[in-house]
Amino acid sequence: MDLCVLNNQLPKVLAKRRQKVSNFFTVDQLDLKFSNNKEMTYERLIGGNGAVLAVPFDGKDFLLTSEYACGFERYELGFVKGKIDNGEDPKEACNRELKEEIGFGAKKIRTLRNEMTVAPGMLQLRMYCYLCTDLYEMQLEGDEPEPINIVRVSPKEAKELIFSQDSPLTEARAIAALTLAMNKLDLI
Repeated sequence: MDLCVLNNQLPKVLAKRRQKVSNFFTVDQLDLKFSNNKEMTYERLIGGNGAVLAVPFDGKDFLLTSEYACGFERYELGFVKGKIDNGEDPKEACNRELKEEIGFGAKKIRTLRNEMTVAPGMLQLRMYCYLCTDLYEMQLEGDEPEPINIVRVSPKEAKELIFSQDSPLTEARAIAALTLAMNKLDLI
């Protein structure tokens, strides 16, 4: 595999403007000049310290979540996820989010992927994905407006969620993380 194109000359940043547009979003506008002298303004959402996604597995089932997704105005199947707070290590954030969202901690937290991105052309967000095992009950107060429901899914059902074209699991990050977790557990 020849990946030398990833080392192409980066565009020159002519100017950068930052705007806080809401309590959650900050937008950067970058005036860029490419190697062919074409100039263009790009915009991106700034992603803070990054985020984590936890794939909890109790030895028998994966623990998925059902949580309201404002973007589509419906409940979505997914996994525990959340932002990394200032001064927090990604694995610490992962365990904290587990405890806040579904009332479990994990004694073992294994990296599934050092970094994943979502829409990198316009979103500056790093997502760290972990397989969480040896679960134990522990509830911390979180910032969720309602309790998050747990949906227990067997490895066989997980394969159906990944590969069925009509699957209720639609979030790309969750599909990718579940696939990586099943591979790490030798279940695929």
